Parts: sequence; C-alpha cells; structure tokens
Amino acid sequence: MSRDADEPSNVIEERLRLIIDTIPTIVWRKNPDGSADFLNRNFREYTGLSLEQGLGWGWMNNAFHPDDRLVEEWRAALAAEKPFEKEARLRRADGEYRWFLIRAVPLRDEQGKVVKWYGTSNDIEDLKRAEDRIRLIIDTIPTMAWTVRSDGVVDFVNQRWLEYTGLSFAEEMQDPNRVVHPEDLPRVLKKWLTDMGAGEPSEDEMRLRRADGEYRWFLVRTAPLRDGQGRVLKWYGTSDDIEDLKRAEQELRRLTGELLRLQDEERRKIARDLHDSTGQDLVALATALSQLHISIPSSSRKLRKLASQCKALANHCIREVRTLSYVLHPPMLDEAGLEDAIRHYVGGFTKRTGIAVELEISPGLGRMNPHVELALFRVVQESLTNIQRHSGSPQAKIRIERAPGKVTLEIEDKGSGISGDQRRPSGKIPFALGVGIPSMRQRLTPIGGQLDIESSSSGTTVRVTIPADD
Repeated sequence: MSRDADEPSNVIEERLRLIIDTIPTIVWRKNPDGSADFLNRNFREYTGLSLEQGLGWGWMNNAFHPDDRLVEEWRAALAAEKPFEKEARLRRADGEYRWFLIRAVPLRDEQGKVVKWYGTSNDIEDLKRAEDRIRLIIDTIPTMAWTVRSDGVVDFVNQRWLEYTGLSFAEEMQDPNRVVHPEDLPRVLKKWLTDMGAGEPSEDEMRLRRADGEYRWFLVRTAPLRDGQGRVLKWYGTSDDIEDLKRAEQELRRLTGELLRLQDEERRKIARDLHDSTGQDLVALATALSQLHISIPSSSRKLRKLASQCKALANHCIREVRTLSYVLHPPMLDEAGLEDAIRHYVGGFTKRTGIAVELEISPGLGRMNPHVELALFRVVQESLTNIQRHSGSPQAKIRIERAPGKVTLEIEDKGSGISGDQRRPSGKIPFALGVGIPSMRQRLTPIGGQLDIESSSSGTTVRVTIPADD
C-alpha cells in the first residue's frame, strides 16, 4: 500500500528532475547549512565536475574563483536567512572563468524555519563584456558622465569625472556631493529630490570643484531609464563645462549695462539740449510772433491771422519738444525722485492717450539708487507704451510697493493679452515676445532685477522685483 502511494510522487519527482536537467541554465539546491544536495545536468556539463565532486561543499571549492569571496558572502546570507544575489566567476570545464549572476532564495516550513535553499546561476559573461565596452566608450567621451540608482545613490562616474575632480572612484562613491560648491548644494539637492520624486528629467547649473581647488560652472542634465511598466530603473547624467559661456554672459551683461548707461547719458544730453536750447529758441520765436501779431494793424486781417497761426504752431512745437524732452529723460526723476516722476508722466500719458491710469504707491517710497529709479521708470514707460499700442485696454493700474530689501512694481491692463499660441501653459510668456520686453530685461539684469509677465484673454500683468537697500 505504501509502495503504491509513493509511485505517483516518484514519477512527478522524476519528471521535475528531467525538466530541471534540460532547462538552459544552472539550477541547484542546498541544505540549510549551505551544502549542496542537488546540482542539475547543466552545472555538471559546464564545470566538468561529477556529482560527487560538486555535492556538499565541493561546488564552492572546485568551481568558483577564489578572488570573488563567494564563501564569505554566502555564509553571511545563510546566517541572515535572506535572499542572496551576487556576481561571481565560475570555472568552465576547459579552465576558463566566466561571469555568472547567482541568485538564491530560502524555502521555509510552517514555523518559518529554513529547510532548503533553491538557486540559479545565469551566464552574464557577454553582458559583462558589453558593459565593459560601454564603460570604455563612456570613459573616453569628452564629457563627465555618471549613473544613479533608482533610489538616488550614485553608483558610477566615468574617467573624465575622476580626472576633473582628482578623486578616486571609492571617494566619489562615498560622498559624490563633496565637489559641489557649498553655496549651490542646498538648492541643487532640493531640485534633484523634487525632480527624482516626480520621475522627470532634471537640468540645473552648479559649480563643481576641480582637482586644483578652482570651481567652474557646469550644466548638469539627468534623464531616467524606465522599464516596460514605466518604473525608473536608473538615472543617467552628464555634466558639461559652461564656465567660458558663463563668463561670456557676464561680459555680455556688462556690455549691455554699459550700452544702456551710455544710452541714458545720451538721452539726458538730448533732453537737456531740447529743453535748454531748442525749447528756449521756440519760446523766443513764440514771443516774437506775439509781438509781431500786436504790431500788425487791425485792418490787415490776413496778416494778423497768419501771425496768429504761426504763434499757435510755435506753441504746439514748444509742447511737443517739452514732451519729447521729458520722455527722453525726465528732469524730475533726478530732482524729486521716482514717485513724483511717475505721477507726472502718468498724468501726461492719460492726457495724450485717453487711457485712465490708476496709480497706487505705498507710503514712504522715498529715494533709491539712481540706477534702480531709472530702471523702474523705464519699465513703466515701456509697459504703458505697449498698452497704448497693442492691448486695446481703456485703463491700466500701476502699483509700487517697497518692502525691506526689495521693491515690487506691477503694471496691469484689461486688454486682449498675448495670443494663446504664444503663451505658456502657466500664463507666462517668453521674454523674446512683446515690444519693449527685451529692453526691460536688459535694464533689470545688471541690477539683479527679476521680470515676470503673465497674460490671458482678460489682460496682462508685468511684475518687477528689484533688490533695494533700506
């Protein structure tokens, strides 16, 4: 009876053994102490070992490369009773060693006690060689490259990175952030954690320390590698030196600032000449025409009419010259400050255009650095000009607020706004668009100002923030 009951079980076990012997990978089973009690045919054919040579601890002593320290790690896994995974070299029957990925999992009884270990060994020699070729390519490309595990831990940097930093691979792995400038590190880490959490590509600029101690600016880009289900498997990144570009940008900003300074000086000179020379000449002309009008007999109606028309034309020219002089450079900006200059300019703008402008200035605005006052005044000029020419808005609002350490300027209109195909999803528009926008940005950049423009079908808001000493 017992023999008959065992026969189906033996048949199943034989069939299972046949299947395991024929699958194209090495399969094995080990006792709780780590000794082997089963090795499939693929193991025996690959290693050339007999069952007697491989069973027990023979598989460890006779098959694996001693430098891979497999015994120590395998015993540690046994003690911890946790799944095991390691790459190690396994000797082939002809004496050649090839790389294998070795995995093992414990089988437990109902009480949770380990009763067996089941494992596989998969040949990854070709994959390792491909990785070596890829690593060689990455080491020779003319840029710094690196990889990050899905949990955010750096696990590789190429040779170009090591040469630049002057650090060893082990030092880089121990603290990969040590080369980031201390002033940049908090910002860099915050952005990286945000981008990594969202699983989105990341791009940032930061200073990295060279082997000689000099910091240079780099553009750092990172992109995720995903599996078929969209999960992030790895992050790949590059760091490109942009120090020369940064210096060129700083020089372009310096030259732009110098050009604007010269432009403002020229405007001030032209405005002064118009007011003091051309304007005074026109006043003298108007006075002479007035005297001429008085001296013409009343009987000469045509001459009196002509003189009156000439006087009116001269007065019109005086008003136009004064307006042009003020637009070029308002003397009130130098004499009384930003608040009075803007109030005077807005009053004239409303008279000329019919656009009602509401002005809201926080108490105690006071005087500021002349460059700051001039930049804010020009932004108001450019913005109101854009409203007049493009928005179609019958009204506008200007707010100026001074808080500790900064000044905020906002100009709003109720016009048609920037067209939808030019707006970004956030409502902000690219700085390249819009009349006067590049000029605004050029004026604000040298003094540390920030320009934001939001536009929708209900209107546009220009917002400027500038650092200001108290």
